Amino acid sequence: MQKLPPGLLEQTMKWIATYLPALYAACAAVSISALMSIYDGKSLVQTITGSIACGIMTLAIAGSLEFLGFPANAVTFLGASIGFLGAEKVRNKVTSFIEGREKGQKGEQ
Repeated sequence: MQKLPPGLLEQTMKWIATYLPALYAACAAVSISALMSIYDGKSLVQTITGSIACGIMTLAIAGSLEFLGFPANAVTFLGASIGFLGAEKVRNKVTSFIEGREKGQKGEQ
């Protein structure tokens, strides 16, 4: 049996403690999204993939909250909101935001 490198457990626990709010928000997004998908009667594959997508989106946004104009401690609210909206609605909102920015840039030129 292969032994773990010395200090790996301590480093892992320190990393988890540092990023606990973002991890908690991602778990909230995954669980709320899964519950809403089950409530809406979606298939198991749609439920799992949508929940994972919401969790990843929350982690992606968690690092840039201040850039987006949110305080750093709003990460849990943001994760729960993303989970409640679901992957499809979040995708539609991001797509419409990007398309709006592209139209604005083309109009300026």
